[in-house]
Amino acid sequence: MANGFLRVLFGPVASPARAVARRRRRAPDRQRARVYRWEQAVVFPGRDAPLDLETCRALVESVYRWAEADRVAVPGWAPPEVTDGRGRRHACGSRHVIKLPRWARTAPIVLHECAHGLAPDGHGPRFVAAYTALLERFLGMDGAFLRASLEAAGIVCGEAVRDAAGRLVLRAPRGLRPAARRRRP
Repeated sequence: MANGFLRVLFGPVASPARAVARRRRRAPDRQRARVYRWEQAVVFPGRDAPLDLETCRALVESVYRWAEADRVAVPGWAPPEVTDGRGRRHACGSRHVIKLPRWARTAPIVLHECAHGLAPDGHGPRFVAAYTALLERFLGMDGAFLRASLEAAGIVCGEAVRDAAGRLVLRAPRGLRPAARRRRP
């Protein structure tokens, strides 16, 4: 009854859950468009051979066995589930599932989605570091060329290194301010 009275006086009243959801918006993915343009120009040409779903699954398992070599022996470890992406327009990837519509079943796109599962920053510097490491390792691309082309495209790339335990560690470049405080040029 009180909500009805408030609506009459003040108009629609937002529920507290909606107000909280509005505050938890994701940080903007500032490099996304540049990464996609870079991929089109540098990564995809000549590497667009279609893969079947089983080959995609094998590639994903190989990637995660390499990236998480220190955790593979832990009971319960498993690579992300790879699904056929039926009814989707876009591929998507996380640590738990990678969804691949038919058009997205190429090695570079599978590696792109794997990098999303390894890095928590959208298309940010740690994602780019993971993606670059995967392109080097699994497609045999030249790392120095990739990093030079990323710099030329204005894409910030972090660093992918192995720690003493053999774990793949993705680091943002030093001195890079957090996205929320960064000013636009």
